[in-house]
Amino acid sequence: MIIRTYKPRDREAVRHICCETADAGQPVESFFRDREFIADLVTRYYTDFDSGHSWVAELDGQVVGYLTGCLDTQRQRRVTGWRIAPRALLAAVGRGVLTHRETWRMISALTKTLLRYGIPPAVPLDRFPAHVHVNLLPAARGHHAGRQLLEEFFRQTRGGVHASVRADNESGCRFFERMGFAELHRAPMVLPVGGKQIQTAAVIYVREV
Repeated sequence: MIIRTYKPRDREAVRHICCETADAGQPVESFFRDREFIADLVTRYYTDFDSGHSWVAELDGQVVGYLTGCLDTQRQRRVTGWRIAPRALLAAVGRGVLTHRETWRMISALTKTLLRYGIPPAVPLDRFPAHVHVNLLPAARGHHAGRQLLEEFFRQTRGGVHASVRADNESGCRFFERMGFAELHRAPMVLPVGGKQIQTAAVIYVREV
């Protein structure tokens, strides 16, 4: 297993892994059919606008995992909100995303989440301005790739870091807890998975670095 900095040639591999692991380690199609839209929302900032804090795990010449990181969450939100999300949405509409049942199930679940629980508590970015996403294919597991990816990111970071994990992703929660993160709060939510709606939560983890 080789852990190295992200290179532009890794872009498609990162987008592929993102979609293969989007549903708590399972492919995105269980809740959404437009892979390009999800890949744009989840990875494009880190590959196209701020790639200097991202890392990949390579096994036998293949990228099998990645960490996308950001030291300034406020900037990431601005760029995503104004430059990435609108274009991604327009492109997805052009590809017919509004004709998919999964899209309307997602809209229904998001609406229920807002009506039931409102806007979730904000992460205190003055204390935890950085954030990370870690995604691994099954081939990367058992090689301590996630730990090595995080350790590389920590070497770049001088402030606090936060991450979000679905509560029903038990292995993901255990991973961040083993890496020294503590639970800050939980944001309940409704998600469409496998044709039905499930009740879960986003667990927000934080760590001082």
